[in-house]
Amino acid sequence: MEKIVLIEPQSKEDHVYKHVRMPRLGLPTLGTQLKEDGYRVNFHLGTGDSLPWPEIFKADLVGISTTTATCREAYQIAGLLKTADIPVVIGGIHATFLPDEALQFADYVVQGEAEYSFLPLIRAIEAGEEPRGISGVAYWRNGEKIYNHGLEKRIDIDTLPIPDITLLEHSEKMCSVPVITSRGCPYNCTFCCVTQMFGRRYRFRCTESVLKELTRYPGRHIFFCDDNFTADPKRSKELMREIIERDEIKIKSWGAQVRADAAFDDELIDLMSRSGCSIVYIGFESINPETLKAYNKQQTAEEIKESVKRFHEYGIRIHGMFVFGGDADTAESIRETTDFAIEARIDTVQFMVLTPMPGTPFYNELEKEGRILTYDWSLYDGHHTVMKPVLMSPEELQVETERALKKFYSLSRVFKNVSFTGWSSALYRALAWALIRHFIWKNRGYDQFLRKQKQADPQPVALFNGSLGILNAGKLGSEAASSLLKVSLTEQGGIMYLKLRGLISNLHLKELNKTLRKVLPRHHGQMVINAEGVRFASEQTAARFGSYLAKLGLRVRRLQVITAAEKQARSMLRLDKKNHVKLPRFELLTSKH
Repeated sequence: MEKIVLIEPQSKEDHVYKHVRMPRLGLPTLGTQLKEDGYRVNFHLGTGDSLPWPEIFKADLVGISTTTATCREAYQIAGLLKTADIPVVIGGIHATFLPDEALQFADYVVQGEAEYSFLPLIRAIEAGEEPRGISGVAYWRNGEKIYNHGLEKRIDIDTLPIPDITLLEHSEKMCSVPVITSRGCPYNCTFCCVTQMFGRRYRFRCTESVLKELTRYPGRHIFFCDDNFTADPKRSKELMREIIERDEIKIKSWGAQVRADAAFDDELIDLMSRSGCSIVYIGFESINPETLKAYNKQQTAEEIKESVKRFHEYGIRIHGMFVFGGDADTAESIRETTDFAIEARIDTVQFMVLTPMPGTPFYNELEKEGRILTYDWSLYDGHHTVMKPVLMSPEELQVETERALKKFYSLSRVFKNVSFTGWSSALYRALAWALIRHFIWKNRGYDQFLRKQKQADPQPVALFNGSLGILNAGKLGSEAASSLLKVSLTEQGGIMYLKLRGLISNLHLKELNKTLRKVLPRHHGQMVINAEGVRFASEQTAARFGSYLAKLGLRVRRLQVITAAEKQARSMLRLDKKNHVKLPRFELLTSKH
């Protein structure tokens, strides 16, 4: 095994994260470990149809790291790789909490922090050995899922190599370079998965290691991607003094996530400004006292407003993050929060919808209460309502959040903060104005889906149940001519379930297309096609069926196809002569037996 490709998928959904080309540091760190061990490594960041597939198909193994919002794209990529017989390893926060699901698309799953597991796993695969005893690894053994225990203690991040960002093609074009100085968080918020993934104790890198990394990036903007960069003020001050004093560190500027209380430490905020801090990202979450209490934020609306004022006095921009949909939130409290953010003169904001992420106590609680509306993970991006709030309808929460964004990012307010934090504030507000309106336009059908959730639990509705005959049977062989294609189409809870059994010829395919066009709605959320009992009249028919599914995928938010075996999947995804692949918009599930 020589060449290993690492992929961090980006979602095709139209939201702000889609426009940020900055990787998380898990794969760059793993790639650096592999490179130091003698492997050839390439790292790619992007949506499936933007990846360099001719290069990827030459890999001996592909590792994919996914979040919940990007797992749909990850599974699509994995499904296509499996049709080319390339071993796939999936890791990341979503696979950590739902390894059973991830294993449906991969040969191996790595749960939790992977820096002590991934390289030993690669060595075991290369040697043809079963990865027994490798912490956190799940895999298949003769159709059975095997789960190894996770790490007994947390990783010492000072033992890890400095991530080689140049593994990512065109890394020099990144607007911000990610640098991490700590892991973990002691604040055990019920809706946050950070503590579940990285623990409740802060683990800090030594200052010298961080400074050494910063010397690599002269003239670049740095994003310190810690969950709370100023968690230990003494240590943060030491780092910033060294940034100021050392001539070899010539970064352009930096930003980080901090708590609002960082603004009330005069020495800290002064050092932040002098060391080049240009923006802070603060999770204000809410101004509703009941919601703040529920989130354990230990702050008031007055303190939030004062913190914004103090950061502005030092010329530091504020990106404020608010979460709507808590049990005490109402439509009125959302409007009050919007007015507050405008009056407080926060530079840019994210108004997010409270989202129950798998692996969190909040998710488990809502699932037990039956308040989760959809398990389409691509919607778990903070921009879509996926659960039932207490004091609003789901549709009301979605609409009020969109209205709040439109109001804050109105054209009349684009230049409001120029006198405080310069023209960059106006630039980002103008960009957000365009992105938000485009998102709302593309997402207009989602409000209708939420409106239906006011009804009681829907019963399955049979849209079609029967057999499709074919015309001109004499053109086909005797087997095809005598065969019927059995079709069952059912709708339940907003999901279409299509079950196919029998032989599919080109004429069967035309009849199926005609039938589905009559009964399927123009646009729908999720569709599951069970094609385990399907046989194809020819390889050509199988390829046409794959093309048909790709077109059908344009009409649904998520299309999942269950096939009997990888051989059948490969025939549906036949590659063209130029080895150029446009990734189909569906996920492939194949039998592991």
